[in-house]
Amino acid sequence: MKTYILHFLPALAPLFLPLSSFADTQVVDGIEWNYTVSDGTATIENRYWVEEWQDWDYDPAISSATAGNISIPSAFNGIPVTRIGDSAFLGCSELTSITIPDSVTSIGFYAFKGCSGLTSITIPNSVTSIGTAFFDCSGLMSVTIPDSVTSIGTDAFGNCHGVTSVTANPKWGTSFLAATNFTFIIPEGVTSIMSSAFSRCSGLTSITIPDSVTNIGGYAFSDCSGLTSITIPDSVTSIGDFAFWCSGLTSITIPNGVTNIGVYAFYGCSGLTSITIPDSVTSIGDEAFCGCS
Repeated sequence: MKTYILHFLPALAPLFLPLSSFADTQVVDGIEWNYTVSDGTATIENRYWVEEWQDWDYDPAISSATAGNISIPSAFNGIPVTRIGDSAFLGCSELTSITIPDSVTSIGFYAFKGCSGLTSITIPNSVTSIGTAFFDCSGLMSVTIPDSVTSIGTDAFGNCHGVTSVTANPKWGTSFLAATNFTFIIPEGVTSIMSSAFSRCSGLTSITIPDSVTNIGGYAFSDCSGLTSITIPDSVTSIGDFAFWCSGLTSITIPNGVTNIGVYAFYGCSGLTSITIPDSVTSIGDEAFCGCS
């Protein structure tokens, strides 16, 4: 026998939740949403059902049969929605697009896991935290991550093999290790590509680096075997150690602003057939072109 423990009258909430919390549902644009309220804010919440011996089964916050494009409400009964809870849309494979309101600040663990029909997602500037939210979103092709995000869970985009375009700060590069053929666009204003930013991103085939970038850190593109060419803007002055350990790289032009090339900077670039080094370079590290047969 199943007992529904979250969809109950607010008057019974003290039996299960803190006094300041309650769970409820509301129909918005024909969709019934399950949510909880705590300390004056709402969370889009997975529906929990409990069976004998605490054997848990999970139902998403809306019907798993919901299809097409949906917009998450910014409030329920005047209470702002600030979080998309853990497993909130788990297995909603018929969804193709989701609009997240500016009221949301965090996206929970497995929030969109298995949403295989989802093709693109734009995360608003209000969001600061993303859990392992988009795991198994196999249909996801386009992702935009704003600068407001300060943390992303491990494997947040795991098994998202279909991603072809990412716009984000380079510090989130390794979040897309699963992607097999994608372009990464670094927004204007970023000044540094930090160490190991795209390390092991073998599916990275193209990257756009803005003129604001002045430094490419060590191991920044190490083991990016799918990268065949790269344009380094004139603003860059330093290329770190092992920065372009890319076996597929065939050509590169180092701009006039670069003064330092680190040790093993182009180590193992066996496909490199040409390189131009300007007069501005005053330091080239040991074995900078080791293995460039």
